[in-house]
Amino acid sequence: MSYLSQSQIISIPISEQFRQTALEFAQGQPTVAKAKQVYLNTLAVQVVNTYLTMLDIPTELEAGYCWLPRGRLFADVADLVLTGVGRLECRPIRSGDRTCQIPPEVWDNRIGYIVVEINKSCKEGKIIGFTPDVTTSEIHLEQLQSLTVLIEYSHLVQLRQWLEGIYTSNWQSIEELSNQRSNQLSFRAKRVRGFELDNPAKAWQVVEQLYPYRSWEKNLPKELLDNTGQQTGNLEVSPNNYSKLTGAIAHLLQTTPDEETRWTLAEILWTLEPNHPAISARRLIDLGMRLAGHPVALMVAILAKPDRNVAVLLRVYPMGNQPYLPPGLELAGLDENGQTFLEVKARENKDDYIQCKFCAEFGERFQVRVSINNVSIQENFVI
Repeated sequence: MSYLSQSQIISIPISEQFRQTALEFAQGQPTVAKAKQVYLNTLAVQVVNTYLTMLDIPTELEAGYCWLPRGRLFADVADLVLTGVGRLECRPIRSGDRTCQIPPEVWDNRIGYIVVEINKSCKEGKIIGFTPDVTTSEIHLEQLQSLTVLIEYSHLVQLRQWLEGIYTSNWQSIEELSNQRSNQLSFRAKRVRGFELDNPAKAWQVVEQLYPYRSWEKNLPKELLDNTGQQTGNLEVSPNNYSKLTGAIAHLLQTTPDEETRWTLAEILWTLEPNHPAISARRLIDLGMRLAGHPVALMVAILAKPDRNVAVLLRVYPMGNQPYLPPGLELAGLDENGQTFLEVKARENKDDYIQCKFCAEFGERFQVRVSINNVSIQENFVI
């Protein structure tokens, strides 16, 4: 084969049990063509699952859409869930094929695509290669990357999965981390534009400051009006219209093009309703005492953008009884080549957090480094 060297291709025997499972799934299909599709898809998924198990990469075989009767009936799907990482699509080809078909229904919500060659007797599967993203319904085998890229991806924090509510266990919500008695986050009173966000009425005052001359009115849909035709902002904040208030903020967050305004709205919504789906892709990792004895936590939050890119917010907070970050502590964002594109340092007795903001595209990799006194901790991400 000219597209990848033989040393890069992994051969996995297909057992009788694998073929029996594939046959069982295929027999429930309405046409011969659909039955063949399901049969090969099921074999490909089992081959990849065997390979990843050999590498001690945890998977959840039966959590895939292709393991659900309705999932395989209504879609051409061959997904394998990597625990805490996301869905990997396992696409089958036959011996001699030079291209692989990628149906449009699996272009989204995937951490990548792995191609498996099934031989004529269906007794052997060869894992040919991997690609992290697709934009067309057909890929040439020459485009595939080494399987080492897949292994690297399995160890990256997959931020795209955060938008689907999928997180690894070491990344926690602020509430989860704060509820651990020994890991209290040190927060000052939340203030945005001079207002303490201690009740919904004050929160809405901040929203009105963001939109001079009530320009927010034209951005709200009719369902966020009250029965008299007035906007939420005119109403007295009460349990009856609280959902309208948070709904209005969430709608503005999703439709406002200005990045600073969007993050301010996110901050307000975090305070009013931390688990609102519009801003739920926010997690922290406890860096503990690994940073020269300084207890801090790294927060990462992402917001989906209308142009299919994402906005990223990085923050470092002090933990325990420390009201401020240690002076000189640095937070930096680096590209996949290790080049710094953003950095900020904590000042003495002044910063209860430091942060960086930037935008990134799906498939883009970056690194986050937290450091002080030549000691650093680094986390690796992919959008």
